[in-house]
Amino acid sequence: MDIITPLLNIVLGIILLTMGKKLYWLLVAVVGFLIGLALATQYIRLDPPWLIYFVALGAGIIGAVLGIFLQRFAISLVGFIVGGYGALYLAGLFGMKEVPFNWMAFIIGGIVGLILVASVFDWALYILSAWAGATLVTRTLTEGVGLNETLGLVLFFVLFVVGMIIQAGIYREKPKPVPVEETPVEQPAKKKE
Repeated sequence: MDIITPLLNIVLGIILLTMGKKLYWLLVAVVGFLIGLALATQYIRLDPPWLIYFVALGAGIIGAVLGIFLQRFAISLVGFIVGGYGALYLAGLFGMKEVPFNWMAFIIGGIVGLILVASVFDWALYILSAWAGATLVTRTLTEGVGLNETLGLVLFFVLFVVGMIIQAGIYREKPKPVPVEETPVEQPAKKKE
């Protein structure tokens, strides 16, 4: 069993759960990396196998550059992909694994993710990064380690809520201090001698 990919998924998932909004470019890079990794492992036969990670890293770098220079577009695209993939994963945990349900879940989840990004950008970053992190960790544990799917579903929602709480607590805007106006204090007049 390849130990690098599950370990990488868990580490990236935890980073997204806790710091996804602050590192939004990392969210886009991780999604790009994972798409590159999935496509490279399914459609490209590279020898030696480490070249697959090189292709995935290239996709992640492209995602990070898009995230920095085309922020709204990149986050909207990530919103669609993360929403769709998360809905597809949850549909599978609920037992809906047939082909038409897969596509419907992905499209509906993608549209919800896109609408979320368009309407409340900052909160969308909290939600999407927590959703992506929870999906990465839970999927790795259910498919890679063999965690029961029911426990995986519970773990998903626990991680999602914890990720939201952590990010909302860490990144909430702190009230700006109100400047205190100084009033000139009159000096007592000196006595003339």
